[in-house]
Formats: sequence, structure tokens, C-alpha cells
Amino acid sequence: MTKRFFILPLLLLSIFSCKKKVSQPEIKLFSADYKDMQLNSGFKNNSISIKGTDWSVEYVKDAVSGEVFLDQAGQPIALKGLGNVELQKGWLKLERKQANDQLTLSLKENLGTTARKFLIGILADGNRDQLSFTQTRGKGYTLVKKEITEVPGSRKEYTSEEGLHTITATNPDWVAKFVDISDIYKDVKHMSEFTSDDDDAFNWVNATDTSVFMDEIKKDGKIYWSQPVAYKKGQSLEPYVKTGGSKIEILVQANTSAKARGKITYLSRESHYTFTIKNSSSGNLFEVSGTWKQKVPISTSTELYE
Repeated sequence: MTKRFFILPLLLLSIFSCKKKVSQPEIKLFSADYKDMQLNSGFKNNSISIKGTDWSVEYVKDAVSGEVFLDQAGQPIALKGLGNVELQKGWLKLERKQANDQLTLSLKENLGTTARKFLIGILADGNRDQLSFTQTRGKGYTLVKKEITEVPGSRKEYTSEEGLHTITATNPDWVAKFVDISDIYKDVKHMSEFTSDDDDAFNWVNATDTSVFMDEIKKDGKIYWSQPVAYKKGQSLEPYVKTGGSKIEILVQANTSAKARGKITYLSRESHYTFTIKNSSSGNLFEVSGTWKQKVPISTSTELYE
């Protein structure tokens, strides 16, 4: 009896195992430049070409924590068709206009000390990929424009003894002379206060303190105040009588001691301001705004009494 051998299945298996695997070409949804984009600036209306006839933005998320960012309505941010959407915190805006292949981004400056790393998920014709951005603070910022508008009706003047002292003025000489009585005003201050609902209004300031010239105080054609103030969040106080500055003096008769006291007239006002700031490296411009309050001594009067 002849034995039969069934070798056909083994032969087919050998043929199939010898075939090389053919890899599918990688589908690129956008330029490779956006796979790891490094930035130290913000920008406005930068368009990215998406390769696909039917595409959308599925999400924007933190590249480190994986947190999915929310839109202004408190929902996970996404862009499914024409229109625009903005992050809840306001630093990124996405827009899709009539040009079907263009995703337009506007990104605010990262004024913090920590890098901002985020991913934008793209779905196009059934394929997925992520735009990847790392944004750091610019190397420096410059104030290039100021708009300051005094609030109508906010300007007030009043006379007060606030911060004043009584001193004794003495002239031991045989002739009348002027005696320095500046100590009466040693605790009198100029007050400047900046506030804003946006913390970035102050975060652009460089490592060293930045002083800015605000609107001078004019009254009856005369300038009563014109000098820089420290631009920072909250109050700044500057002494009315500065060390090494001009003295406040009064005439005291010969061989006389008398008490000296004073009064001071303050002017207070409130203004709205908008500053245009430039990223010194990229030239990107952005605006910050807030409220500025000021209280300034504009005149004094002094008298001697027994």
C-alpha cells in the first residue's frame, strides 16, 4: 500500500511567509514644522494648512498634564466647522474661515516664567495627528504707546493736615533768617495706584522696575505735577520732601523760637489707561489696560505761632 503525502498546505505557507510586508506611506496632515514649534512670542492670525477635505480640531490639551482645555462656554474646546473658538483663559483662539484648508491661530504672549506646552488634535479624512507648541516668555518687552483718559468728575482738591507734624523753628542769630521746616512734611506722600482685571497687565514688566510718565497735572495753565511713577500692581508711595531735594523754609526773626505748622492741598484723580507693548525680539504688539489713581500734594502753607 502506497503512502500519500499532503505537502500543498506546507508549500502555500512557505510561499506566503516569503512575501515582504509592504508598509503604508505616512499620511501627513500638516507641515512638519508644526510637530514641535518653539516660540518666544505671541502672534495674531497665523494660518496653518491642513491636508484633508474633511477635517476638524478635536481638542486642545496641556502637553505635560494631558488636561483638555475648555472653551468660553466651559466645554472641551473643539472646532468642527466654520467659525471660531477661544480658550476659557483667553490665551488661544482658533478660527476656520471659508478657505477649507486653513486653520487660523491667534496666541497671546506667555508672560509667565514657565513654558506653555500644548497640543492641538487634528482629525482629517479619518486620520489623526497633533500640532505641538512650546511657548516661552520673550526676552524683553517695551512700552511703545500710551493712551490715558482722566475719568470726568474724578478730580478733587481738598486741604488737610494729613501726614503733617508740628515742629519748633529756632533762630539763635542776631538777624532774621530763613529756617528749614521741611520736617513738617516728612510723612507726606505722593500716591500712585495701578489696578487691572488682567494680571498680564503687569507681568510684561522686565526684571528691573519700570517707570512711566503719566499725564501731567495742569491747573489754570500751570503744571503742578509732571514726573514718572513706578508701574506695578497696587500702590506706590513717594515722599513729598526728598532727601537732597529743595528745602521748605520760613523766615524766623532774630533770637526767636516759635512753633511751626502747615497745611497741604491735595489733588486726587482717576484715569483709565491702555498701553501698547512690543515683544522686543519678535515685534509682536499687544495691549494691556487698567485704572490709575493718583493723589498728589500740589501746594502747602506754613505759619509760625506761639
